[in-house]
Amino acid sequence: MAWKRVKKDQYDDFLPDILDLRDITHDEKNTIDNIKGKLDQGYEPFPPLYIDVPKKGYAPRPGCALMPEDRIVYQAVVDYISNSVEKPPPSACFSHRLNPKSDSSQMFLFWRNWWLKMRKSMRETYANGYHCLLKTDIAAYFEQIDHQIFITHLLNGKVKEGEVIYLLRKLLSKWAISDIKHIGIPQGCDASTFIGNVYLIDLDKNMIRQGFKYFRWADEIYVLTKNKPMARQAMQVITHQLRKLHLNIQETKTDIITKPSRIMAEIGTEEEDKKRDFDYEFKRKVKRGEVEEPEERIIEEYNKVTRNGKAKEVDGSKLKWCVNRLAKIRNDIATDFLLRRLADFPFLAALSFKYLQIFADTESVKDKIIDFLVSEDNIYEWQEMWLLFTLSKAKKLDDKHLQVLRSIIMKKEKHWASRAAAIFALGKLGDDTDRKWIRDLYRDEDNNYLKRAIVISVHNLPKSVRNSFYTEVKKDSYNIGRLVKYLRQEHIETI
Repeated sequence: MAWKRVKKDQYDDFLPDILDLRDITHDEKNTIDNIKGKLDQGYEPFPPLYIDVPKKGYAPRPGCALMPEDRIVYQAVVDYISNSVEKPPPSACFSHRLNPKSDSSQMFLFWRNWWLKMRKSMRETYANGYHCLLKTDIAAYFEQIDHQIFITHLLNGKVKEGEVIYLLRKLLSKWAISDIKHIGIPQGCDASTFIGNVYLIDLDKNMIRQGFKYFRWADEIYVLTKNKPMARQAMQVITHQLRKLHLNIQETKTDIITKPSRIMAEIGTEEEDKKRDFDYEFKRKVKRGEVEEPEERIIEEYNKVTRNGKAKEVDGSKLKWCVNRLAKIRNDIATDFLLRRLADFPFLAALSFKYLQIFADTESVKDKIIDFLVSEDNIYEWQEMWLLFTLSKAKKLDDKHLQVLRSIIMKKEKHWASRAAAIFALGKLGDDTDRKWIRDLYRDEDNNYLKRAIVISVHNLPKSVRNSFYTEVKKDSYNIGRLVKYLRQEHIETI
């Protein structure tokens, strides 16, 4: 069950798997049996792989990628304890509600429905005379979660301190964000999302107990009160409760709002909620290629949001709405705007990839990506990685493009994720001399993500040459052996 959930959960991973974990799917039974064997012997997790992911304000947050086996074990442990842990009160916490169907591949109920419920409830509360809004956010939330507090206090003896809890302690300690071994959990996976959500249960219950009209979505908190003194009192209660959890509010995102127009801008209207960006990969029962809006409506909205491609500032949510739909209808109107604004929108790198990959064989797209990669604006390795993956979707690259890929691969100081993406692109679009050079890099690399990219990227070598290499490396680890087994299938001619 954990494996099914991990497969379902990979759509928004900070670090994409080049094969979408198809090698594990192909060898599913042996993978699960191998994990069970390791559990019997005392499971030892791999170190996490970190990459800084830029936020909207340009400050980076630590993105984390776990090895697939580790992620399966982590998910299984959290699935197990989730049956016993107290759930956040639904009248206060609307995010990441646990799916009551324990055999579902979706750990959480569909988030959009709960987001709409929260917004509707906030509007009803406002209409009932609560005309003052406290808005706040928790600083560095996942990085500050204390393992000891979660395990000893929040589990509260409901899950006995046995093998499962021992294993959870070991996993979290290995992946601690801080040098302090019991602080911080990895972001970007459902298991951590569950822990993060229940970590604030005491805050939720305390705010309800004191009669506040309190609403929480993950680490974003809203309290509607009748006046400013009550809002300040709510802020004091929140601050004291968070201190007990070794957390702090983010002052720059904290505000007490009384102006009706500003409150309405925060809580919105039902009509506005329907127009908010809900990426198509999140939507259920939408067939491939189906777009609800006509092309004219999408283009009209895009021109409005970007002021015909000339806007200096744009609403990120509305831009996502447009780009997702333009990608579905394969309309290239946004390519120039996104490429000109790469330095301004590093936090939209994954979204830009989904759109720009469609037009990756256009010369202007390739040239502008290369120009950005060699410019001083290229400072976020996460964005660099996605741009390199975009280039890999082209059918052909000129030698000037390939030379930039070679240069990135050669620079050991470059982030391993960028080098892995460049290796994949060069292995796919370079020549056999490039692939042999990539092959010879294998023994000098110790990063698992990078090694995986190398093994995949040499697949387009002549069969006898690549198979000789595969025979050499398949015993390096179980993961590489499984990957080689998958790549050697006769029907997989090219990647």
